[in-house]
Amino acid sequence: MVYLGDIASITPKGSEAETLAAERITASPNPGKSRTIKASTIIDMMRYNKDAAGISWSGTESIEVTRKGQAITKEQMKGIVAEYIGRHLKNLPDAEIRFTSVRTPGDIILPTGKITYTVRPSKPTIIGSSSFNILFAVDGRTVKNCTVRGKLEALASVATAAVNVRRGSIITPEQVEMIRQDISKLDAPYFSMDRVDGLQAKRTIRAGKPLDTMNVAPPPVIKKGEPVEIIASRGPLRISTKGIATMDGRPGDFIRVKNISSSKLVYCKVDAPGVVSVEF
Repeated sequence: MVYLGDIASITPKGSEAETLAAERITASPNPGKSRTIKASTIIDMMRYNKDAAGISWSGTESIEVTRKGQAITKEQMKGIVAEYIGRHLKNLPDAEIRFTSVRTPGDIILPTGKITYTVRPSKPTIIGSSSFNILFAVDGRTVKNCTVRGKLEALASVATAAVNVRRGSIITPEQVEMIRQDISKLDAPYFSMDRVDGLQAKRTIRAGKPLDTMNVAPPPVIKKGEPVEIIASRGPLRISTKGIATMDGRPGDFIRVKNISSSKLVYCKVDAPGVVSVEF
């Protein structure tokens, strides 16, 4: 906001001068921009102000008001995104990160003060993001929102099926090869052969397809038809009984178990090999 005291010298000094100096004249120009204010416009505005009665006006016919600003260039915005990507993806093993086809808005001007910023990728995992939003703040107040668009690629070696793997098969090193590819289009791939050794195929996997959490998982610790111990609990009270699993289960899964004593089916959580739990 531009006040009368910003553009005029008011005499004599005193409380009346301070009151006049606090009169709002017009909105401030945008950072880095100027605005011309005519003296005749100010006089017309003050004509009905009783505090300005009897004032003698003198000076130039117009005043140019310029608001200082700080420039953020397109290259700086690219650098902000590049630094963010590098800092958050540095833990990817042997990954080559490329952010290409970058499109940024034009240079921007921010108000003077301490600049801080927050970067938000279009995908929480960052990998596969097509845009990055930069929120600029000056002295703690958000003043500008900019979007940098592009294509983020991350090339890394991932565990890939070397042969066709049948559903239910246990993965062995002979069935896996490490192939370098763009992981931005993959869902939670594995970056070492050791991580997939001993896992079980959840579905048939064709040769050349990357192994991920959608097609492989730890083998069941409880199998259909196996006897299990059912632990029922409520607060400090714990009761155990015997049951038969009616389906396979991995730690954390919920499976149906037949209570041998009552012949009823109950949903239980798989805790460990041969052990399930339920609350009552």
